[in-house]
Amino acid sequence: MENKQRKSLGLKLSILCFAAFAFIISSCSKSSDNFSAENSQLASNESDQESTTDETDDLAISALNSNATYAAGGRSETISDDRLSCSGTTIVFSNVNVEKTSGTVTITFGPDGCTDKKGNVRKGQIVITWSGGWWFHQGASHTITLNNYSINGVAIEGTRTVTCTAFTAPSATIYSITWDVVASHTLTWPDNTTATRVVSKTRKWDHTPNGDTFTVTNGVGADVAASGTNRHGKAYTVNITSPLIYLGSCVLSNKVFIPVSGVKIITDVTRNKSLTIDFGAGTCDNSFTVTVDGASRTLTAKNDSSTD
Repeated sequence: MENKQRKSLGLKLSILCFAAFAFIISSCSKSSDNFSAENSQLASNESDQESTTDETDDLAISALNSNATYAAGGRSETISDDRLSCSGTTIVFSNVNVEKTSGTVTITFGPDGCTDKKGNVRKGQIVITWSGGWWFHQGASHTITLNNYSINGVAIEGTRTVTCTAFTAPSATIYSITWDVVASHTLTWPDNTTATRVVSKTRKWDHTPNGDTFTVTNGVGADVAASGTNRHGKAYTVNITSPLIYLGSCVLSNKVFIPVSGVKIITDVTRNKSLTIDFGAGTCDNSFTVTVDGASRTLTAKNDSSTD
């Protein structure tokens, strides 16, 4: 694909893929009559961990797209992503081979961090090492390593590896890309509470002239999409039992960032309690149904960043 198409791919991925579950937090945490505080807390914590760690995939794509020439040791001069465009933030490419199919790009936020338009502050460093070609080429992979990285005071450690396992493009306006995402993270809040998260999931992107569809499932051969402990010491698992479907048209028309269909089950391993979250059958809205111990309630996601 040409450079213009590559940047367009990155922009669409940014819009669609990494803000979803942060919008569920406030709804779950404010429901009370049929659901205990612990259950709501479990859903809230898992959503918070997912949104903050998944976002690093998006930041990596923005950095990889920031310098079309991949000049070794050169800093990108312009970037439209407000999360990376602050004064003092640098994006440096190094060890780039002649074919530009492998190399390293390092994002270093300035001493005071980088504050985006929503007021989120990012600090530290993100190092992305890629091989096998562009991030959307079959067989290509990139590994994201977080060094003293934090967002809004929450420190995130660990690595993520994103591998493109399939790519088809029968025309310039129709393409399909599939990635496997494997990650391991530790999160530490300002009050020194910690959480861990291990991820194995598959993300597929289908683009046609009619719009964009993202499908998220458990990783290939994985029993669950994620597991770990939340900041309150509760062990949990996340199992996607029906593929989570996101529609770009819903983002653009109705500001719907959550899936329009699909089911995931969050299990509190410590208490052997499960929450089933059903996003419906394809309607472009912010509603979803939570079922706990046989009792169900339909909730509406709020577009804010509240957490517990």
